Amino acid sequence: MSTCLGLLWKCSDLIFTVAGTSAGVGFAIPSSTVLRIIPQLIQSGKVVRAGLNIEIAPDLIASQLNVRKGALVLQVPANSLAAKAGLHPTTRGLAGNIVLGDIIAAVNGKPVRNKAELVKVLDEYNVGDEVILKIQRGSETLEVPIKLEETSS
Repeated sequence: MSTCLGLLWKCSDLIFTVAGTSAGVGFAIPSSTVLRIIPQLIQSGKVVRAGLNIEIAPDLIASQLNVRKGALVLQVPANSLAAKAGLHPTTRGLAGNIVLGDIIAAVNGKPVRNKAELVKVLDEYNVGDEVILKIQRGSETLEVPIKLEETSS
């Protein structure tokens, strides 16, 4: 639909094409996402997303490290809300072996199977909301309360 650009609030898909035909790469935006971000764009000119501001392992790397369910925490910035909440990053042991960090298995009881699902679940919340992360740390399962902050990704 070529009129999507001008009518963003009424359209939830778009086809990008160089030739101007209806053949190309299609993009779809859920209407619930459009309804949530349009007021932000109008008010501030940008979209503000809530997140943990940590680095999560790409699914392929997590799979190679035998993480089958959940989102593997790679890095936790010092002095971040995630660090203050006690999240553990993936590190190297004394012998150079990889020591897995926390694996986020659920957010407020909603299961998380991978990085994409974590992003999708967190997208339902606002900056400043507090959520309970269910994490796997070694053989332990823990619940960690954490406040969401503005994220760039």
